[in-house]
Amino acid sequence: MPSTHFCQFVTLFSIHLQKNCYTMTKQSLISLFLASLLLVAACKNGNEEPARPFPTPQVPAMLGSNLQQAFQYVSLHFWDKLYAPGVEYSKDTSLVMGVTPDDFEEAFATYLTALDNVTLPVMKDAQDTMLIRAARHQLSHPESKIWKTITELSEKYLYDPNSPYRNEEMFLPVLTHLKESPFTTEKEKTHYTHLHRLCSYNRIGTPAADFKYTLKNGRTGNLHRIKAEYVLLFFSNPECQNCKEIIDALATYPELSQLIDQKTLVVLNIYPDADLAEWYDYLQNYPENWINGYDQDLALNMQTIYNIRAIPSLYLLDKDKNVIFKDAPPEKIISWLTRIAD
Repeated sequence: MPSTHFCQFVTLFSIHLQKNCYTMTKQSLISLFLASLLLVAACKNGNEEPARPFPTPQVPAMLGSNLQQAFQYVSLHFWDKLYAPGVEYSKDTSLVMGVTPDDFEEAFATYLTALDNVTLPVMKDAQDTMLIRAARHQLSHPESKIWKTITELSEKYLYDPNSPYRNEEMFLPVLTHLKESPFTTEKEKTHYTHLHRLCSYNRIGTPAADFKYTLKNGRTGNLHRIKAEYVLLFFSNPECQNCKEIIDALATYPELSQLIDQKTLVVLNIYPDADLAEWYDYLQNYPENWINGYDQDLALNMQTIYNIRAIPSLYLLDKDKNVIFKDAPPEKIISWLTRIAD
């Protein structure tokens, strides 16, 4: 029987895989991802309660060497065995369809790892399928916790600003179902409708909202007037320790410095708050080859055009200012940029 430490490893492994999937070789990524599915399946409850392991999908052998197809298959078929007809499982209310909450959460993290590596249409199809199945099962089995578990895990992993999986594009299908669900109260529907509107700002593949920024000398500029193949939009403030870590991380990659020196990449570092004395005092700590400005009109916060839920927040834009990454974890953007610099 796997130990508790072994089962905890699965969650850490999934996070490691999600963070590093952009820099690993194709074959090693396939091998590690398939291994993670086996690890999730092996994580059984070590106690006497009649729990079952989460029934993870098996990637067909013919797809095992094709990274994109393997991720797509797992995304679309991840929940098939959970709802397999005729399967008997414990009705213990402390479990989720016979699976311990910890094992279910570990499996959910693996699902998100696959989802993060497919196209947007496949991602939406997979999310809709997951939610429709959960709702149907909840309706036919009122004692089940499947709907509550999936929607709460979705908010925890996809919307929490501290989650390494955060992804508003993946969260939008969940919000669409929540604001129309029979399991949602009218008050909750109002809340989820509001979140849906906020998450719909600056969606991946759409133009980022333009705004004016002010430099230390009083001159102003606009996001859309910046000429570069890529713009890294960095919302920060002086008191943010994570912001300092991102500044250091960006400076340690010669590939990124090369992109900036070649004018291929422009870093637009924006202070969105009101205490300008604090910003001026800290200004010397920002790299001189960045555009370092502030939001003089406080439009970003007052008009909520970027839904800045936490600092730091990073966006990567293409030359037409279309969003490539939206409020993404820094290591994900850095990995992507270092890859294009090769």
